[in-house]
Amino acid sequence: MARRYVAPVFALLLAACSAPSGQAVSTAAPEAGAMPAAAAAQTPSPTQQEEKGMHKECPGARLHLTALPAKDGEATLTRLEIEKDGQRRTLDAPAEMSGYTAVGLACVEDAQGASYFVVQYGELPYGCAFCEWFYLYDANGKQLTHSNPPVRGEADAQSPNNDEYSQLIAKLGIQHPEVDDIEN
Repeated sequence: MARRYVAPVFALLLAACSAPSGQAVSTAAPEAGAMPAAAAAQTPSPTQQEEKGMHKECPGARLHLTALPAKDGEATLTRLEIEKDGQRRTLDAPAEMSGYTAVGLACVEDAQGASYFVVQYGELPYGCAFCEWFYLYDANGKQLTHSNPPVRGEADAQSPNNDEYSQLIAKLGIQHPEVDDIEN
């Protein structure tokens, strides 16, 4: 008879340990085959929260793009992180992209098979009429291109400065990829 309650008691202990602080957990013996309510409750884990963003894999590395919620619930900023060799670190936005944020990712290979990440910068939640800047990063997360100055032209004839990006991908034999945008 005692063996019958080992799994349910263990489940109760796990539920109590994983319940958010201050949340009550039932200690009543569950019915046979029933799962404790706290164990069945779905609380978002960091991994599930991260899934609100996106990630791209290149051989040996993964780039994570996570939307950061604003007060109104719509994302206006993102966090860009690289995961390589079991280590994860945040990548800073290019200095000239102050006021903009990463909005899309792609993985590409050069003519020799080396992997690179393409990161698109722009505005959230709605974007803007012309702002699609593209930056090339190596598989270690090192930024390889810049947009100095970020904007070319005047008034209605403005466009993003992607010259350095275009020149480097051409030199490496990379075709500009389809970039997956983060969903708000």
